[in-house]
Amino acid sequence: MGRFWIFIAAVLGALSVAAGAIGAHEVTADASRQPFATASLYHTMHSLALLGVGVVLFISQGWRTHVGTIFLNLAALLFVAGIILFSGGIYARHAEIFATPFGVVPAGGVALIGGWLALAIGALGLRR
Repeated sequence: MGRFWIFIAAVLGALSVAAGAIGAHEVTADASRQPFATASLYHTMHSLALLGVGVVLFISQGWRTHVGTIFLNLAALLFVAGIILFSGGIYARHAEIFATPFGVVPAGGVALIGGWLALAIGALGLRR
């Protein structure tokens, strides 16, 4: 699974650069600029966190417990969901795809927090 998460992290990282460029060049209203910048920052940070999880899964094949594997994969899944819901919700609001993303952005934030907590528990499942 490590290679898969590394691949997804790389794709999401590339998309975060594209989103940052759009925000820097296309977002003109000051009221829209800050939320878009926050979404882009969180997108980038959590793409890197996902990359870290993928690398840990890739290199720790023989020295992690089953529970560690489950929680590391859960962390990766929650990071992806959080990026899509949190950053994607803000991007969609800016693009006027929907006016009020009721619950989408907060659910993404909860997923990102859950990802960090799952990563912490997964780290306890590493041996060596």
